[in-house]
Amino acid sequence: MAAEGEPFVIKFAHVVADDTPKGKGALLFQKLVHERLAGKVKVEVYPNSTLVGDAEEMQALLNNEVQILAPSLSKFGKYTKKLQVFDLPFLFDDEAAVQRFQSRETSR
Repeated sequence: MAAEGEPFVIKFAHVVADDTPKGKGALLFQKLVHERLAGKVKVEVYPNSTLVGDAEEMQALLNNEVQILAPSLSKFGKYTKKLQVFDLPFLFDDEAAVQRFQSRETSR
């Protein structure tokens, strides 16, 4: 909880460099939050495992040491097997194919 007058801080940790797609996405999120919620919410981005490493990130999230991660979906395997299909490379031709797959009753 933020002190009165202080912004609520969100720690966003990931394990890749800032110049990767995931890193650029984290920085864009940080920028958009700053533009839209300046003074209320502050996003701190921790790239390259600088806050938590790949093996520890899920536990850090559960312990509220970080509030946002951008992990590989394989990290969720111990919680649900349903997401593992999305880690298969080249399974879908495009984003529309992903949306069609997810909207099917059999995909749920």
